[in-house]
Amino acid sequence: MTFFVFILWFLLSEAIIFGIRFLLRKKEIPLGGQIGITIGEFLLAIIMAFLPMAGPMAFRPIHPFMMAMYVALFMDSIAKAIILIVNKFGKNKRSWVFLTAISLVLGILFLTFGIVNMEIVTPKYHTYSSSKLHNEYKVAFVCDVHIGSSQEVSTTIKTINKIKAENPDFTFLGGDIVDEYTKKEDMEQALSAFKEFSTPVYFIYGNHDPFGSFTEDDLVATLHENNIIIVKDEYVALADDLTLFGREDASFKDRKPIDELVNPYPNTYVVLVDHQPTTFKDNCKAGIDLQLSGHVHAGQLFPLLEFYSIIAQTYGEYHNDNATMYVSAGASGWREPLRTSRACHFEIITLKPAN
Repeated sequence: MTFFVFILWFLLSEAIIFGIRFLLRKKEIPLGGQIGITIGEFLLAIIMAFLPMAGPMAFRPIHPFMMAMYVALFMDSIAKAIILIVNKFGKNKRSWVFLTAISLVLGILFLTFGIVNMEIVTPKYHTYSSSKLHNEYKVAFVCDVHIGSSQEVSTTIKTINKIKAENPDFTFLGGDIVDEYTKKEDMEQALSAFKEFSTPVYFIYGNHDPFGSFTEDDLVATLHENNIIIVKDEYVALADDLTLFGREDASFKDRKPIDELVNPYPNTYVVLVDHQPTTFKDNCKAGIDLQLSGHVHAGQLFPLLEFYSIIAQTYGEYHNDNATMYVSAGASGWREPLRTSRACHFEIITLKPAN
């Protein structure tokens, strides 16, 4: 139902833009004004993308409209730029009808890309080596699944089966596996796929996980039923040379200060899973080797990632002294079935001895 409702919001957005264009069709606007309108529309599209993703909670009731308007405004600004160039250098001036046709076609293409992109989840492969490791391990890391929120549950189950087919030694669920839009039956159905894993699966909380349309007790019970181990601000010995350090999410008041968490397994390779990538330097104080995070969805909506990356560590690989952090794009998205930035991924990480 969410998919069809979102399409209706998009059509409404296109209708609003068309109505404004129709009312102004006979008005002569100088070139400078046209350029200003095009730039302003582009900036407004970015605002419409940003507010649902990171804006005040008060905007939640109109998130679908804002994200649909983002698509319509973004593509309309591009259509206007095309028309400006054509009218500047072409022999014939193009009418507002031609502009409307280009805007609508671009909007449909961009919307289709975003919807399809949300449903395609592929692995990304990484290799890290260390003298602390005596054996080789394959680790699967998946975060930001947001079961049933913006992606078909069947797609999520296919993703879990893809992870299983990689035969990882350990699987880390790095937060936001569910959210406030996840239905209980969808959560139970998707998480049950992990019961078929023959190797350990660990769950680390994200900022959305405790706030589903069900109780946290329901989530915890389902995790336990499917042999998924919850890790909150603690170290877990995975092998004699490998340790998992799972952090409570940074948004939770009961998250412990990093200096209160002492590693009982010194001289082992420490993989820290912390949903948000905002405290990498602080986490490094604990002597970690690799941090795995998500949370940002690689922006989810273009070009948010390009703006986020100016001020924060949001996607890809980062380094601090001898530690590395990889921020995943995530396996899904939040709220609406739209992803116009990077593709959905889960990570397959090979850890091996340095020599």
